[in-house]
Amino acid sequence: MKDIPKEEALALLNRRLICEEPDPWVPVKLQPGTTQLRAGLIDQDGASTQLQVELMFRRGHKTGLLTYKFTVFRTQLYGHDRVYQLHVVQSKMKIKDAHALPHEHIGASREPGDASWATWGYDDILKHFCHRTNIEFAPNPNHPEDFKLKGNR
Repeated sequence: MKDIPKEEALALLNRRLICEEPDPWVPVKLQPGTTQLRAGLIDQDGASTQLQVELMFRRGHKTGLLTYKFTVFRTQLYGHDRVYQLHVVQSKMKIKDAHALPHEHIGASREPGDASWATWGYDDILKHFCHRTNIEFAPNPNHPEDFKLKGNR
């Protein structure tokens, strides 16, 4: 994964982006307790943006850590460029590792998050992510641990 300059990232996120009917959350086989959701993004005219969104949630069963890593990538022939990433780790214990404190990446720029982010719920984190990236989900994805029967929307 490659980071792009902050100015370029802001330019890519300076328009309304839409994620229509995202696929359901899928368990990550190599990481127990981890689920992710991936989808492409279109602009308001329905055209491809070459951007993808990846929402990752992890509940550490032994540690009790909750990790939310919500990312926007630009698809390239050589792989993905990270455009934006919101990374929030929540723990009952004080987090000692400075890199694990809530933060966001805007292109190559890493910016610390507010201490209140560590107390946010899923809906607050998704709302902040959507605000910072101009993404509109239709519909919003449910919390990955919510269980809903098909047909009950």
